[in-house]
Amino acid sequence: MLDDIIIVGGDALALSAAHELCLIPGQRVIVLWPGDPEFAAAVKAVGARFVAGRPDSRDGLEAAGVMSAVSILALSQNEQLNLQAALRARDANPRIRIVLRQFSRTLAPKIEQNLPDCSVLSLAWHSAATYAAAALDPSCLHGLQFPEPDGPLTGFAVRLAETAAIAGMSVAEGEAALGARIVAVDGAAGLDPDEPIPPAAQLIVYGPIANLLASAPRQPIPAVRPSPFSRLRSAARRLRRRLRRSDPYITRFAMAAVVLFALATWHFRASFHSTWLLAAYFVLSTMTTVGYGDVTPHHTPGDMLAAMALMLLGVVFTGVFIAILTAHLTRAQWVRMQGLRPIRRHGHIVVCGCGSIGSGVIDLLLAFDKPLVVVEQSPDTALVERAQEEGFDLLTGDASRDNALDLCNLGAAHSLVALTNGDTLNLEIALGARARNPDMPIVLRIAEAAFASSIATHFQLGTTFSVAALAGPVFAGLSRLPGARGRIAFAGEEFAIGEVVLHDDTAAVLPRAAIPLAIADADGGCRLVRDFAGLPPGSRALILMPITLFRGGRESLAAAVAHVVG
Repeated sequence: MLDDIIIVGGDALALSAAHELCLIPGQRVIVLWPGDPEFAAAVKAVGARFVAGRPDSRDGLEAAGVMSAVSILALSQNEQLNLQAALRARDANPRIRIVLRQFSRTLAPKIEQNLPDCSVLSLAWHSAATYAAAALDPSCLHGLQFPEPDGPLTGFAVRLAETAAIAGMSVAEGEAALGARIVAVDGAAGLDPDEPIPPAAQLIVYGPIANLLASAPRQPIPAVRPSPFSRLRSAARRLRRRLRRSDPYITRFAMAAVVLFALATWHFRASFHSTWLLAAYFVLSTMTTVGYGDVTPHHTPGDMLAAMALMLLGVVFTGVFIAILTAHLTRAQWVRMQGLRPIRRHGHIVVCGCGSIGSGVIDLLLAFDKPLVVVEQSPDTALVERAQEEGFDLLTGDASRDNALDLCNLGAAHSLVALTNGDTLNLEIALGARARNPDMPIVLRIAEAAFASSIATHFQLGTTFSVAALAGPVFAGLSRLPGARGRIAFAGEEFAIGEVVLHDDTAAVLPRAAIPLAIADADGGCRLVRDFAGLPPGSRALILMPITLFRGGRESLAAAVAHVVG
């Protein structure tokens, strides 16, 4: 008999979760959402059944089979609708398991504490860990906080044995040198601690990002003091750009003023039979209406008319000059108030977009000793105050525009993270940043998984992550397993990341393929472990499991955890 799982949602996240669940045998997936032929076709393409109806109505839930369903995943972009649909499903079926997508990280634990058999996940905070980890270490494949919610930022990263200076060491010695668990060597997992590491081996390691940064690949950063020739060349380029962008009216005005000054100086030099300097002095004092009277024109009609013309045109030119100068000063003051100023930092991380995910990334990055530059088109008062308190640079502007990127000093940046709500806007930011620093790592947020994969392939942006791809496996796992934390792939194999509470018989219950990673310390940190022997019962542990155990219908992590937790 198949277990029914209901998914509420109509976007890429719902499709991703449905696809993940359909790969596991023994389950029937029903997606409940108001009628949408295009979305219904996409649901059927992943192997799920589409039911058109209102998720917050009893009729819609009954049409989806809520009375016999084992769990409901409320994953829409409306968190109130998610909660309403989940509670109505629990009214109809008191035994149904609830998985909620919520945007507030503070609300999630409160709901879990007060609603039995319920898991709540903040999509923004879950994905923020991967974006932040990849910004710090571009080789990072997946990031997460363990233990949640305030544990250290940890992640899975790629290392080369020779580059990390651990070639020839045993696995246990290499782990001690890196401060990280070596999960796999050249794709082989479950290693013996005494096994030597080959010189050309590629490693998959897991550990706190603070430890991984010591062995992370170094990014080339230009010297703080460029050569005089480089400074001169940069100044020339800036001058050419400014001339190309200059206002044609101001240019014509300046040219007219220069021509008038030159002609008048030439005329009065001949009239006065004086030097060029004296003639220029007289013309300038006349045009600016200063008129000291120490030099006066001859009382000839030509000189008198020329002086009168200079006075009149001088009033016009002076007035226009003062108006232009006032406008530029006013704009300069406004620009400075908005935070638009050249950045002089080196080795900084640029975060473009400060929505729900961007805020989480900023929170995580502030724990590391990296200068931070945030570019946001419409920052609120709270963000401005936070920038002043935390000491990071806040620029108000559109990061896809050249003038905003030029201010960020990307040539000396450590990395850039594009986290706006628009996929094409993020791509435009990434390409503009690459033009300014081809060697700088760029982390890109894309909503849909297939689009993210295409961008990573065709634009060679390897650190492109889909929000739906990051969260879909977690929500799918939470439908049966409260400790699901994500999924990682390497060496052609996929692994599920799970969290379990240790009991006396945990090691005997878990499948042999389970790879222990870390346990939570009493002070909120994490400690890396190779096995469960000697660990105190009640500890929270992070483990890695091959996905084939789930999809093959054999012993599964869900069954093991159900036994351990129960």
